[in-house]
Amino acid sequence: MVSSQWKREDLVEDERSRGFPAVTKYGPYIFVSGSDGHRDPATERILVKFADDATAQCRNSYSRIAARLEKAGYSGDCAVWIQNYTSGQQWRLERMGLWPDYFGEEQHTLAVSFGAQSRMHGINMLTTIALAIDPAVAREALAPSPGRGRASRMTRVGPFLFVIGVRGHEQPGSGNKSPQETPDAFGVQLQYCWETIESYLRKAGATLQNFVRVDAALRGARFTATFDKGTRALCGGKMPFASTPFGVPLGARCEQEIGGIAVVPGEAATTRWLPWDGSQAESVEAGGLLFLSKVSGVGNPDSGQTNAELLLNMPAQVRNALANIGQILERAGSSPDRLLRLDVYVRDIYAADEILQEIKAVLGSATPTLSFIGADTANGAELEITAIAGSR
Repeated sequence: MVSSQWKREDLVEDERSRGFPAVTKYGPYIFVSGSDGHRDPATERILVKFADDATAQCRNSYSRIAARLEKAGYSGDCAVWIQNYTSGQQWRLERMGLWPDYFGEEQHTLAVSFGAQSRMHGINMLTTIALAIDPAVAREALAPSPGRGRASRMTRVGPFLFVIGVRGHEQPGSGNKSPQETPDAFGVQLQYCWETIESYLRKAGATLQNFVRVDAALRGARFTATFDKGTRALCGGKMPFASTPFGVPLGARCEQEIGGIAVVPGEAATTRWLPWDGSQAESVEAGGLLFLSKVSGVGNPDSGQTNAELLLNMPAQVRNALANIGQILERAGSSPDRLLRLDVYVRDIYAADEILQEIKAVLGSATPTLSFIGADTANGAELEITAIAGSR
């Protein structure tokens, strides 16, 4: 891998002509924008007949991901990190059972999954986001799938370890069940989550310190401080990775779902800390990519404090978040034209089109692959954004 020679290549345009790429390639990494389940992949029209039909919507969402990759010269077999935001979790095993049809009979067991219930748009039941890899890069499931139609628990891909989203309802090893719907449930489940993840990382000789990006779906934004405190306690008092905790109506037997991307031990990684907090990673550079921690629409770029003047002003919050991202990229030696993926967590999912217009007005042709997730945003923010960019 020679990242100094890589350039962003937009391979497939959004099917609805919204002005951003559906597929972008950077070196061996292939980024795919969010794919909704309530639209017909052939016409992109909303299919009202599929309201409450989870299986049909999963097929729509997954087939669009596979079709995009095929248009880009690859296939669904290349998908390695598949994130699912759903209207419910009771059908997650049925959803996973469809993976072989779209992500390969054998290769789907090399992909890892992250799944959380979310605030959905209209009758939509599923939004899928994918990261794929050039088939020339070897993949190895170090914590294999338990069976057909199930994801790998951890897969090595080049310099990275992709770790499945974990729920903390059971302690690994002991089999102890966590408390549920009690005041101490979140803390216990958080501990069990990290213990499970550590059991996977040990198979590669890695620890929590090897993470470069962590996605943490929490049952409400109010748990962010508890997540932060509990995680720092396990990481020597610091948050050494790009952290993206976000609130959602999670569903199922859990208070959180945690997963992400770690770097293989021995691979180079550079952590840059927030200017006002030397214990919180602002960005992490590894494997030719730059992972940014979540940026709030109301965050002050000089202090991290909430800027009250931005409250209830969604367009201003979009511009503020993107300006902050631009500063983070500059401090890391990158730039907006190297942006590869934006995940936009939106308090009001129906505002996604308005937010998109603001993003395009700021970024123009640098607008990368995009996904919108309905979420419980913190501190009065209308939106929170996390990003992946090409490193310097």
